[in-house]
Amino acid sequence: MGLKDILASQGIQPYDPSTAVGTAKKVGTYTTTQTSATIPNDDALTQKINQVFKEFYGRDANQNELSIYLPQLRDKYKSPDGKSKTTVKTVYNSKGDLVSTDYLTADNLDPKLWLTDQIKTNLLAGKQEVNKLAIPEGPSGKYFTEVKNLAAKNGIMLSDQAATDYANKIVAGTLDADTAFNTIRESAASAFPQLADKIKSGIDLKTLADPYIQSMSNILELPYSSVDLFDPKIRSALAYTLPDGKVGTKSIYDFEKELRQDPRWQYTNNAREAVSNSALKVLKDFGFQG
Repeated sequence: MGLKDILASQGIQPYDPSTAVGTAKKVGTYTTTQTSATIPNDDALTQKINQVFKEFYGRDANQNELSIYLPQLRDKYKSPDGKSKTTVKTVYNSKGDLVSTDYLTADNLDPKLWLTDQIKTNLLAGKQEVNKLAIPEGPSGKYFTEVKNLAAKNGIMLSDQAATDYANKIVAGTLDADTAFNTIRESAASAFPQLADKIKSGIDLKTLADPYIQSMSNILELPYSSVDLFDPKIRSALAYTLPDGKVGTKSIYDFEKELRQDPRWQYTNNAREAVSNSALKVLKDFGFQG
């Protein structure tokens, strides 16, 4: 079905510039506006609603949501006196060919823009579905995951509520994504001032802490994945008070020496091997081993 057929189904005759009398041929893209007492049917309005829902939630509206928004959208096609009214906006190119047709509301608004404002308001109020992991649906879920991961990589405990707030504001357009990410990095920089410049430049604290994490994993024979930035030993090594009173990072040598004083070390193969080598040396010193 073409655009002219669609207009005809709504009881509207599209403007045909070729039939105009006493008018010069228009140059460039131009627009005409007409009104009609026939409003878009429920299928057309549902399609508009679903387009907005897919943008913000990644899915079509469910029946409960349609029962809320469909009547409201129908009402937007009523003039102040209660009569049905559609503003039809048609755009033509310089050849007089029809380019697009929009069925605007009675007050000449794009229905998608009206619904977008409603959805953004709900997002900013935190009204949305979340999965079992508390991750919000749609694009908000993507940003939720990104800010949570960035926070974890920089030693910042970020609640699900805070992550959702960041995500929803980004999707609603009230907060720039880079601003959110930079805010998290600034929090990490404040917690570890000696590493602030590197963190702000884009190097994650997890990367800077990797030598300490590797040492702790190897010496205490812990799975690498079980050692993170929230381990007290790692955090103290990254925010260590130096002899001159300034805050810096502990040397790897001192850090590994401290790890061998950890009660867990005595139960490792590293400890048993060290004790065995020490005992063997004593025996050799006394001439009991060749």
